[in-house]
Amino acid sequence: MSAGLCAVKADSIWTSLYSPVIPGGATTVPIILQGVTPVYASTLTAPDYTIHFSVDSGQGVVQGASGGHAIPVAGASGGQPEYLTGDYGSLLTLNALDSGNYLSTGTGTITIVFDSPQNSIALLWGSVDTYNSLTLNDGSGAVTGTTLQTLTPGFESDGSQGVGGSIYVVVDSPLGFTTAAFSSSSPSFEFGGIVGSNKPFDIVPEPGAWCLMGLGLALVAAARRRFHRA
Repeated sequence: MSAGLCAVKADSIWTSLYSPVIPGGATTVPIILQGVTPVYASTLTAPDYTIHFSVDSGQGVVQGASGGHAIPVAGASGGQPEYLTGDYGSLLTLNALDSGNYLSTGTGTITIVFDSPQNSIALLWGSVDTYNSLTLNDGSGAVTGTTLQTLTPGFESDGSQGVGGSIYVVVDSPLGFTTAAFSSSSPSFEFGGIVGSNKPFDIVPEPGAWCLMGLGLALVAAARRRFHRA
């Protein structure tokens, strides 16, 4: 680790195949997609955030799998994929038909604008592809699928739609952010279980290495870390 890479405008990125836990005393903003009629050409407004869509038909708020998107895998039981039945912290199901709504970019961009500054964001990043990217408006640069694949112990393979192909991701932002832009240059970037927080999400580290990537690329506390299962 080089101290010269520790810039003020820097984020910490944590990845795992296990769900993060909301810290005690935190003020959170969960993104609620359940009960939302699938949309792709409008703006979705909620009490604490707004979601802007710049995507093609069949993308945006989606449910189930199609030729253009795959359900993010939230866990495994008996070697079979489990899916979120709803938003962050919801129960898991082995039945894809019972899975909840999630977001899919196709080859476009989905932007979440929070009404108040957040210092951390957690999400389930589905079937991670190298061409997926997440950018916060805190000057730290984009988080890419390539980076996440490299950092996550147990990750299966590029674009895998099965167990080990989706990653729980937490980005901690010391300076705070109000905008999170999710983009993909090829179909698709699928994600769900999204929640913002004014405090870093709780994690329980396991022995292993962590690395730092500096200003312009983001400070990545990469780690062989595991989260508690929600």
